[in-house]
Amino acid sequence: MFRKNAASISASMLLLVALLALAFLLRIWGIWNADSSDEYNEVFEALRVASGQLNFERWIKRFYLYILAVEYGIYYAIGWIFNIFASPADFAVKILRDPFPLFMLGRITSAILGTGSVLLTYFIGKLLYNRTVGLIAALFLCFNVVNIELSHYARVDASLCFVVLAAFYFIARIVTEENRLLTSYIFAGIFSGIAFQNKMQAVILIFPFLYAHATGLTWKNIRQLVFSRLLIFFGLAYLTGMIIGNPAIVAAPISFIKGLTSWGSAAYTTPINETISSQIGYIAYLHYFYKELGPLLTLLAVAALGQAIFRFSTRSLLLLSFIVPFYGLMGATKYMISYSYMIPLMPFLYLLMAKTLADGFNYLSDRSEPATSKALAAATLVLLMVHPVLQTARFEFSMTGKNNRVLAKEWIEENIPYGSKILMDSGKTINSFAPLIAENEKSIQRTLNRKQYEIATNSLNDPTRMVDSSTLKYFSMLLKTVPRESYDITSTQFGLSVESIDYYIANNYEYFIISEGLKKNRTSQSFAERHPDVARFYRNLDHDSRVELIKEIKPGPGNLGQDFYIYKLRNHM
Repeated sequence: MFRKNAASISASMLLLVALLALAFLLRIWGIWNADSSDEYNEVFEALRVASGQLNFERWIKRFYLYILAVEYGIYYAIGWIFNIFASPADFAVKILRDPFPLFMLGRITSAILGTGSVLLTYFIGKLLYNRTVGLIAALFLCFNVVNIELSHYARVDASLCFVVLAAFYFIARIVTEENRLLTSYIFAGIFSGIAFQNKMQAVILIFPFLYAHATGLTWKNIRQLVFSRLLIFFGLAYLTGMIIGNPAIVAAPISFIKGLTSWGSAAYTTPINETISSQIGYIAYLHYFYKELGPLLTLLAVAALGQAIFRFSTRSLLLLSFIVPFYGLMGATKYMISYSYMIPLMPFLYLLMAKTLADGFNYLSDRSEPATSKALAAATLVLLMVHPVLQTARFEFSMTGKNNRVLAKEWIEENIPYGSKILMDSGKTINSFAPLIAENEKSIQRTLNRKQYEIATNSLNDPTRMVDSSTLKYFSMLLKTVPRESYDITSTQFGLSVESIDYYIANNYEYFIISEGLKKNRTSQSFAERHPDVARFYRNLDHDSRVELIKEIKPGPGNLGQDFYIYKLRNHM
């Protein structure tokens, strides 16, 4: 019997190791071709932190930034030792013109943390149920395309999923321990505090914690429930985790509280860059779940949620105590809708699905021959995994070639003369999603002058809190390192600052470089009602005889990204 159990454990460990190796491979492959607009926010803010500028105006997404800041410091130290960087100023100049190494460090970190989430999902499943549930849930998460994709980027999402699961693991230990250990409360508090500093939505961890704390206690003994010293230690540990996640709050606690309040309310009242979803999150995320899971896994998810709700299992209700309030919080807006926001929820859903599936396998095992039950279980699992595996394969193939921003850059530099005057769909401060063509001195100086004016007059519209007077050094450094292969670029600032086509012709603009995503959004009926002049500009691109579409750069199956339209004004032909 002992040998049989040992063999079973050994087989489970081999499966887990193989699963983790596969999970890491899926998350690391193609990171050199990855691209996401949010990466620029994280990387440049981490550079600011590494230089000692803690930016008391920006209190969100801090923990991941501190990880990157430490990595960037180590990268500089190694470069200095090997004479790659002569000084911090030399490092700054070189890295601003070629930040690719910093993006790669961030992406590798995300790939590791994404793989770590698969491991933590296994540990939680094993702790709450058994090894089989842990392995099945880890398998589901291994092939979760959203987790895979976000683990390719230097963004906060993969780290958020990891620390949320780390906190929940210790919360789950509170439920499973016969005698509640202080260490479980302390580590649950520390990781919950860190998760909150990674993204505010992680505050939802309070619900499973309170549920776990209340489990086994009765309202008859309210003193034990409410005035437990364990709650005090959890609260102190939570505060410690918040400080670990962002030490700057010690220096400016009042500013921290104000910043959290304003950002949290803005998420539900103010569209970012005037982008509003056509559906409220409760509906939009149901579409996401179905697209991610496919029909068979969706049916399993519905069955698993039903089982968790109606069978009143303490451990399954613990998982629901995160799923329900998290979905409720994230679904209650039209202003911040993105599949990326669901990344912390998916492991919890997969754990419930794995429990239901394992129960089904046990039912088969009790009513059929061992060989038959194993064959049916294997066939069922293979059938369920067809959709996620195909989705994963499609995504991985899209990472084999250059992303579309790079392809667009190469075409532009080969076909548009350097120095041309271009209107381009890009960001308000940095180019985070447009083709990666360089700006010339005129272009950079205009941006620098505009930001100086906005800061001086307190008219800066920057919900990310990334731009301040110290940020202007970035543009000053760019001015000193302008390459010959550059263009006179004016940004549309997310399609919110455009003039009429007559204006651009009168001011000698030669080309428009337009993002397919922005063009579609800015010509939508809801946007046009609020900003008719902007919508008119984008609509006229395809109707004004003076504007000719000369190139549409589309991503292929092996290239990730969005379409770019390149127009030439006819009076310059």
